Amino acid sequence: MLGVCLLLLLSQPDTTGVEPMESMAYSADSLVFSITDEDLILIGTASIEHKQMSIVADTIRYSSTEETVLATGNVEIAEGGETATGTALIYHTPTATARTFSTTSFYDRAQYNSETVTMLSRDEFNLTNVVFTSCEKDTFDYYFWAEIMKVYPDDKAVAKPVILYVEDTPVFWLPYVVFPIRRGRSSGFTIPTLGSSSRDGRYIRKVGYYFGFSDYIDLLISSDLMEKTRFQVTMTERHNLRYVMNGRSRIQWRRQFERSRDRWLIESSHTQELPDGTMVRLTGNFISDRSYLEETQQDPQDRMEGQLRSWLSLSRNIGRGSAQLNTEYTEYLDALPDTIDNEILSELSAPDVRYNLPSAPVFSTPQDPVDRRIWHSLYWNFNSHYLSEKTEWEDSSLYNSGLRVSSSLSGSNRAGGILAISPWLKTTGTVYDRDLQERKFPGWLHNSIGLALSTDIYGMFSSNLAGYSVLRHTISPSISTSWAPDLYLATDGNFHKTEDADSLYYRFSDFSLPSSGTVVSFSLLNTLEGKRLSRGTIDKRTLAELSLTSSWSPDRNEEEFTPVTASLNLTPAQWISSRVNGSYNTYTGKAQNIALTTSIQLSGNDPTMHPDSGFILTPLSWRLNLSHNWSPSLYGEDDDLNKLRLTVSIDLTTRWAINYRAYYDITGDDFISQNYSIMRDLDSWEAIFTRHVSDIDSGFYFRINIKAFPDIKVEQHTSSF
Repeated sequence: MLGVCLLLLLSQPDTTGVEPMESMAYSADSLVFSITDEDLILIGTASIEHKQMSIVADTIRYSSTEETVLATGNVEIAEGGETATGTALIYHTPTATARTFSTTSFYDRAQYNSETVTMLSRDEFNLTNVVFTSCEKDTFDYYFWAEIMKVYPDDKAVAKPVILYVEDTPVFWLPYVVFPIRRGRSSGFTIPTLGSSSRDGRYIRKVGYYFGFSDYIDLLISSDLMEKTRFQVTMTERHNLRYVMNGRSRIQWRRQFERSRDRWLIESSHTQELPDGTMVRLTGNFISDRSYLEETQQDPQDRMEGQLRSWLSLSRNIGRGSAQLNTEYTEYLDALPDTIDNEILSELSAPDVRYNLPSAPVFSTPQDPVDRRIWHSLYWNFNSHYLSEKTEWEDSSLYNSGLRVSSSLSGSNRAGGILAISPWLKTTGTVYDRDLQERKFPGWLHNSIGLALSTDIYGMFSSNLAGYSVLRHTISPSISTSWAPDLYLATDGNFHKTEDADSLYYRFSDFSLPSSGTVVSFSLLNTLEGKRLSRGTIDKRTLAELSLTSSWSPDRNEEEFTPVTASLNLTPAQWISSRVNGSYNTYTGKAQNIALTTSIQLSGNDPTMHPDSGFILTPLSWRLNLSHNWSPSLYGEDDDLNKLRLTVSIDLTTRWAINYRAYYDITGDDFISQNYSIMRDLDSWEAIFTRHVSDIDSGFYFRINIKAFPDIKVEQHTSSF
């Protein structure tokens, strides 16, 4: 920082016996040299260069008797790409000390002015009557003043006292300040937030210390003290080493004054790639009680979190396949005892081991396509899964474990270049730790086969729709069938009916039971694409997609056909999209599970700034996001879902902006939450006021801060959290 102010500092004392001036390059409009006392005077655009440093001044004098360099009149010092200016400079070569007068320098987005700067060594400077600010105006909007400052370059600065002025009016005073001036991360105290609220009383937040251990790891310890409600300490650690590891941890403890209740939260995540290619992923989440997130977190999404998941995952490639070892614990926070019967409280998977071999050709494929035969399109794969799982309810728990393996053989050919034909054969086997009769290590082996047929039909035609010159309609029908026998081979060496498996084996996770029968599935996909020339480039867009699916099975007792499921996606323009999902039961003649989602994104810009900005509703810069979700109640059912989300941002002027967010329940005719913000640009400062209203929490937040130094701020916060 202010070390730049004394880049003037020519060099360390010369101990070789050679005069210091002999190692310098100098120039001037005129030069006066005294032969008797060997004094040198450089007059008119005088300059001296030494190594990486240069001095330019109106006049530079060198006194060999006093061994000093004196520069006067518009002094400019430069070194390492940084500059400082002053009215005078004096440098004593034997002691390598120097002093500048009325010095101005720039460092890290800030300007520093000082009456004097004294260099005691290259690592220590004393400054007097110091003014520093990030304001670029001739008349500062704000500035800090310090009577005395000691600077240790690339380390820290110590100042006393320090006064904050806003347009020459003192508004803040500190008797003593230490702040880091290292580039990059550096340790130091955080700036606290003071305020008051009706719920918490007076408070002081974010009192703490930041440890910048290195470029790869840091730690922040902070505390909050609320006069009426609580005391809280939070430790947040982050680490990141590119291509090797990254993660973060947070530990939070709070003492709630009411009933002297202690509560805590622990969160941790870590990802690391070991030298042998093993990938390690770890996430841990633990809280003192089920209501901790709901009652303490400021983020609404965190408050609504219904599950707490922790897991450890190890994965790496072994040969051609990939292996993975997982351990996972899930706690369901919404499952409260003595409320609903048979609610799952928690699930533990330990261990969860998988090994998979991806599809590979059964026979080596010849390089020459002429030599390829139908059997060269045969592929096989292998998948295995071992799982031990414990599920806990309020009054009971259940432990299961099993090993499941499967392998399939498949092929793919295109008859006549039109019809894709894909047959397959699959074998699945499962072994359990026990069955429902408590017999040890039961298991079964079962097979299934299938065939899939598909094709694409294209049609192209000219059009003037929305500027699209060419439209392409693609119809992609497909049909697939699968069959499985009604017998499976058990570990006792006998064949058993698949319909009896449900009374013999446990069903958990992805460990399903052998099933038999024939299933024929139908699907029809329609895609409409458009192409147009836009501003010299070809714009291709999918305008609409309609998919229809259903299946038929003669083994179903009543309804052999499943409901026809339809999905329609419409994207007629970049700023709007809509999706409709639903199904139709051909037996009852009723529609089911209808859902409509629409999203609109619009923006406009000041036409005087962006003459080619396009569609403009107002002369202001603005952004609008609107989404609508509707799932209608059918046939008298009371489950209608109709909600609207809106976000609007408008730049009223170059200095005023407003944001508004709303979440509205159309069915209940009530707002779920609202949030609006007003922002003001004050040149060097910025101010924001936010008001939030919801059923869970309502309050406001106000902040005014220096843009160049966001941590220097004044804020007020009223909320339940």
